[in-house]
Amino acid sequence: MNIYLIRHGDAENISKGIKDYERKLTHEGELRMKKAAAFWKNIVPEFDLIISSPYIRALQTAKIIASVYSIKKEVITDKRLGCGSGTEDLIELANVFAAADIAIVGHQPDLSNHTSILISGNGAYVDYKKGTIAKISFHNKVKEGKGVLEFLIPPNIFISK
Repeated sequence: MNIYLIRHGDAENISKGIKDYERKLTHEGELRMKKAAAFWKNIVPEFDLIISSPYIRALQTAKIIASVYSIKKEVITDKRLGCGSGTEDLIELANVFAAADIAIVGHQPDLSNHTSILISGNGAYVDYKKGTIAKISFHNKVKEGKGVLEFLIPPNIFISK
């Protein structure tokens, strides 16, 4: 089983009158995620399903990925992937769906924490810039400390400034 942890694209700044979960991707954030997802297809030919935080910016990111990959299945949202998500919830979600290649769209610092817990019993720091994707592979089920970090690709690799 492979999980692909993806941080949402660039979003609106926090401001009065807009709750954190209501923040949308900026126009630039949308364009960068389209470019990123198109690049990912070179190394990740398909996702079996996409699970997203319900926060608008994450869901928009997930839908962009689904569109680029021509995924017909609906993006699955789960409130347990919102800001402050726990790795045990992510593990449970991944194992319930038991697909070969699962894209999971979420937030920082949660994604760094999840990666650290999934690949190391001792802890590791992983920096997720907006639009970063990481592949973590597992033999059979997702388990703490049993994942292999196969790649982590920051957005500046494929996005010209």
